[in-house]
This record gives sequence, structure tokens and C-alpha cells, in this order.
Amino acid sequence: MNQAIGLAGAKYHWLALTHYRMRVATFAALFAAIGMHLAGRGYGPLAWGLLALQFLVYPHLLIWRSRHAKDWFKAELSNMLFDALLMGMWSGALGFPTWIAFTLLMGTALNNAISRGPRRTLGAILIFCSGALAMLPVTGFMYAPDTSLPTTVLCLVGLTAYVIGVGSMAFAQNIKLRQTRETLRQQEQALFRANVELEARLSEIQRLQSELEEQATRDPLTGLYNRRYFDGTLERELARAKRDASPLCLMMIDLDHFKKVNDTYGHQVGDEVLRMFGAMLRDSARAGDIPCRYGGEEFLLLMPNMPPETARQRAEQLRAEFAERVAKVGAYRIQATLSIGIAAYPEHGETPDILTQAADLALYLAKSGGRNRVVVFKTS
Repeated sequence: MNQAIGLAGAKYHWLALTHYRMRVATFAALFAAIGMHLAGRGYGPLAWGLLALQFLVYPHLLIWRSRHAKDWFKAELSNMLFDALLMGMWSGALGFPTWIAFTLLMGTALNNAISRGPRRTLGAILIFCSGALAMLPVTGFMYAPDTSLPTTVLCLVGLTAYVIGVGSMAFAQNIKLRQTRETLRQQEQALFRANVELEARLSEIQRLQSELEEQATRDPLTGLYNRRYFDGTLERELARAKRDASPLCLMMIDLDHFKKVNDTYGHQVGDEVLRMFGAMLRDSARAGDIPCRYGGEEFLLLMPNMPPETARQRAEQLRAEFAERVAKVGAYRIQATLSIGIAAYPEHGETPDILTQAADLALYLAKSGGRNRVVVFKTS
């Protein structure tokens, strides 16, 4: 956990701040307990000065060190090893008074077990013992296990308070961890719901885009492709026919005397005739054909892989079938006829413009020749 907490304008790792607070409180209690043990035993000012330096000043020095370290967490872990070493030295210097030494050892072990894990706790205990042994050349071996009743009581109370404090700290961290996990779980669920909603919106956007693209290429009255779509498709299909050396035919269709239908019966009737023919043209088209409304009463049918003679036969069939159809609009019964012009690739043109002009000229010949007929373009 790399949470940083502010203290007096500086930032500390949560572990350093927690240990600082615990050191200040527990070291003050140890100062009192060891001071009571030293009282009346003839210790001079040096011992009392070292006692004050260790248990009253030392905690502040450690937090200052953590504050200025590049890695607060590592600095605090090393501070804990200093604690183990110094606590061992005090135990050895005092002659291993039972309750004082036990309190110092247990505090060291508990602190390292919680902060550094069980495996490194053994190392801290060994450092504690090394500190005690390091005092032997200075003070000589001295074993004075007895402590006064007030010192013993103070050690027991202090150790109990320390254990409770450590347990409370662990409990508080556990609660925070649970809260963090719950928050993360809720955020994960919220993120999942947001992703589901986002995917739904993206799907809706894609659907709307598809509809817009479809609307941009479709004639709204007949549902056939419009001229814009036809212009791009004709160029692609001609390139494919050239690459594959395959035939292609273009059928241009015009409804005969359609203006008269509109003028006589109204545009509503005329629209119904256009819809009827659009449906008929769409139903008669093959899977690869492209039926389009070119504009007004003119229609196109692009037929890849179809030779001119086959296209002529299909046009005749389409013309005959439409002549028999009746558009029923209210009380009106309308019958109309078709004129059809056909141009083929590559015989009549190899570019979109030339091929379209050839089909248009063939249509003109069909209409000028009496209408209700099919004409295939001729080059001569």
C-alpha cells in the first residue's frame, strides 16, 4: 500500500507515520519504566542522557530520516532494524531485567511480524540478541532479572496497551482494506454497467449509421438504389468485367406517357405506379443485379455477367409482364407500358459515360419507334 499521509507539511508513508505515533507513545512509557528501574541504582547523568535520547528524541529522528529518504517505505523498514538493535543493547546494558527485556523483545517481535512478515521477524530477533551481546564488552555480563513492582506493573500495562494498539491498527487497516475492496467491487460493477451501456449505444450508433448509409443510397419511394449509388457501382462493375473478361449489360427503362398519368389521375396515382414497377423490377432482378431509380420515371438495371441477347430476352419478359399489371388506386385502374434501351460492355462502350449514353440512345430509339418496345444499341 503506497498511500501517503501529510504531517506538518511533509508527506510520509503510512507505515512511517503509524510507527512514529506508536514510538512516541510506547517509548515514553518505556522511558518511565526504565527510569523507575534506574532510580536509586546509582546511574549517572550519562545513563539518564542516553535514556532520554533513546526514548524521547529517537522517534523524532527516525521520522525526520523517513521524511528525507528517497524511499520512505524502505527507510522505515531499516528503522525497525535499528529499533531491534537498540532495544537489545538496552536489555543487555540493564542486565536483562525480566519484564523490561520481555517488553522490549515482544515489542520488537510484534512490530516486525506485522510490518515485515513472520520470516523477517526472526531476523529482527537475531538483531535484538546481537545488540544484547554487543553490550558485553562494554558492561560485562550482568544478569539482574528482578524489577520493582511499579516497574513490573508499568511494563505489563505498557505491553498490554501496545498489543491492543497493534491489534487496533491491524483492525483499522483490515477495515480500510475491506472498504477499498468493496469500493473497487462497486466501481467494477459500475464500469461493467457503463461498458454494457456504451456497447449498446455503439450498436445503436452503428445501426443508425447503417440506416443513414442505406437512406443515402436508396430511393425513398420505390426502395431501389438511387442514381448516386448507381454511378459508383457502374464504375466498379465495369472494372471487374474488364479484369475478368466477362460481359455486362445495362438496361435503361422509361414508363411510357407517365406525365399523362400524373396529369390525369394525380401524383398519388403516379407514385403508386412507380412503386408497383419498382417492386416488380426488384423481384425480377438476380442476386448480382443492381436495380436503380435513375430519376422521375426512368429506371436502370445493371446486369453483370450477362450477354446482350439474354438481356434482351429479360427486357422483353419484363415489358410484357408490366403491360399486364394493373395499379389499383381507389377507384382508378391504371395500366402502363415500358420502353427499354439496352447497351452492352464491351461492344457498346467501355466507360460508364459511354455505356450510359448508349443505353440512353437505345431507349430514345424505343420511344421514338412507337414505345412499349425493347431496343438494343447498335454501333452502326
